Amino acid sequence: MKNGKRSFILTEIILGMLVVILAFFMLYNKNEDKTERIAVIIPDIEESQWSAFKYGLKMASQEYGVNTILISKSNINLSEDEMEVVKQEIDKGADAIIVKMTGNSNEYSQLKKIQKKVPIMLAGESLAETKKQSDIPVTEPNQYEMGVALVQNLLEKNNGNLYGKKIGIFLENSNSEADLNRREGVCDTLKGTGAEIVWTVSRDEEIKRNTTLQSQRKVDIVLALDDTSFVEAGESVKQNNLYGAIVYGIGNSTEAVYYLDARWAECLIVPDEFTAGYQCVAETVNALRKTFYQMKNQEVPYTVLTRDNLFSKENQDLLFTLSK
Repeated sequence: MKNGKRSFILTEIILGMLVVILAFFMLYNKNEDKTERIAVIIPDIEESQWSAFKYGLKMASQEYGVNTILISKSNINLSEDEMEVVKQEIDKGADAIIVKMTGNSNEYSQLKKIQKKVPIMLAGESLAETKKQSDIPVTEPNQYEMGVALVQNLLEKNNGNLYGKKIGIFLENSNSEADLNRREGVCDTLKGTGAEIVWTVSRDEEIKRNTTLQSQRKVDIVLALDDTSFVEAGESVKQNNLYGAIVYGIGNSTEAVYYLDARWAECLIVPDEFTAGYQCVAETVNALRKTFYQMKNQEVPYTVLTRDNLFSKENQDLLFTLSK
């Protein structure tokens, strides 16, 4: 009698365990069949400077079988800040977020809290105040090294001698961590070369002061540290509004390449935005699919373009991704 009761209890336990295991596998398979949704929140993502980045997103999304949704903050109600957009996308079912920060350290703190719920990857740059913090991973080129490479090319073109040369530095946003790091690389490399930095101006300051690039003091060389600034400087040379100044800069759009090819600029440093977009997705997918995976910063390469190597075989892939 007792043996029969024990057998019954043992059978019930085994059946119960089988039900739990079956339920686990059903839930596991259900989650496996689900296509992960990654929201990509970037201002002005329709602009051509993001073409290669979007192409990288697309290729990685197809390879990993995820659904990336592009949300441009320029299309969001102006009363809604970027953190509200992030929260909205999570409420809509986003499994992960790729975002370019334009806010302040308070928003960064909010993002760290959200990161406990879903994986987050910063695209392009971290905030200046959070430089030493690595709580939220970022995918970007080495901004400082690009500034160094820009001046090194300038030195090569001038046989290592910049004595007496007057230089102006032009950037898009005075609060941009990327631009600030590039400028630091530029300034450090210019030390001891004999060149003089006459002015540093950003487009956001121009708007506040109601001034223009053309209203700055005459210089021999303009170093434009981002795509928007490079295109504006190139157009100014085209219109003969920079009084003979030569433009060197950093950019990643077909427009930027156009100004180099048309001889309105001498050198263009191009960060590999295709790889940046691809790596943003790949690293985010790792976090979604691997238990206890810790996302890491992703450094992407850059290329130095001049008219001598612009259409070389080595740069064909780069130019192709820029045009997508």
